[in-house]
Amino acid sequence: MLSFFKKWFGNKAGKSTGKARPSDPVLDLGPAAAPGRVRERPPRADVHQLMIRATAIRRNKGYHEAVLFLQDLAEHYLKERNTALVTCVYKLVPYMKKDPELSYEQAYAWFQDLIDRLPEADPYFLNVHITMAELLEMESAEKAIAYLEQFLQQHSPSTDTYYHLIRLADFYREQSDRKKALDYMEQARQWWDTSLDRYRLIKMQRRWHHSAALLALEGNSNKDLSDYLFHRFMEFALDMARVLYPAQIDEFHKRKDQYFKGERGFAGTTTFEKAISSLDLKEKRESLIRHIEGFVFEEMPMILGVTEKQLHFHPGDPESLEEVRQKKTFPERPFTEEKELEERVRKIVDKATD
Repeated sequence: MLSFFKKWFGNKAGKSTGKARPSDPVLDLGPAAAPGRVRERPPRADVHQLMIRATAIRRNKGYHEAVLFLQDLAEHYLKERNTALVTCVYKLVPYMKKDPELSYEQAYAWFQDLIDRLPEADPYFLNVHITMAELLEMESAEKAIAYLEQFLQQHSPSTDTYYHLIRLADFYREQSDRKKALDYMEQARQWWDTSLDRYRLIKMQRRWHHSAALLALEGNSNKDLSDYLFHRFMEFALDMARVLYPAQIDEFHKRKDQYFKGERGFAGTTTFEKAISSLDLKEKRESLIRHIEGFVFEEMPMILGVTEKQLHFHPGDPESLEEVRQKKTFPERPFTEEKELEERVRKIVDKATD
């Protein structure tokens, strides 16, 4: 039998050795881990490129062919016990929902069979249950909520169930149950532990602020809108912190350029512009953006322990062996500066909204 990669790409495709960590469901944060230090077990193939391939199939041949492609890929990842399975099924479920040749019952049966065969040794695979809840939402939000609440009853609370708590908060927010949403958000925040891997913790916190921003928008007061700006700016700051690694400082500057070019970020989004308008900040809008970007791009790296020389380093610049060592060991530092970042970002927001 032909391998998955030979089946879809021919003999050359299976030779790729590029690595990529499972992508973030909200935002692709790009490479950040130090060479040789595996943070989230990476797939042996570039899952990001395969997801792009799935999109191309959907555009050229329709949802059903894309679903077949992703189902085959999921089986391949499951057989290899590859954590890229989580990214694959996250992409798959929205396609299943729109596949005219696939019923809800068929999609559910396929997914349940997959879950029944998940590896038990690696807790990262537990995130597949979040995607199952997304599928159940096709029938009703109540079923999706019940599924995740039952899941949390069966699994001891831990950092491994962190994203399940946040997704439950999102479901309750979408059902206008602000109290329940806030409760699950608070439960999730209890798992911010500075002993965790630096980049894992930053990712967890960024995801939390993303949901907190959306939840703040459910309120009607100026304080709620101000909280939205605060959480949105924190998400921005942590997005940049996720790629702040002195030995690969070009990744930080690439991300910064994406914000400057408007290829990513909050400026121009419907929610941000609505908050600015509702808070009567149109005249202060550009100044506010300059202040938060200036802080994140220039001041935050120093707060997080990156020197000015490291931040503006160019290949060929002289550096000592000790400086090289410091750059390479940076990821080993615990991430303990979140509160200071919150204080600085809150101050920027408060000054604009006073």
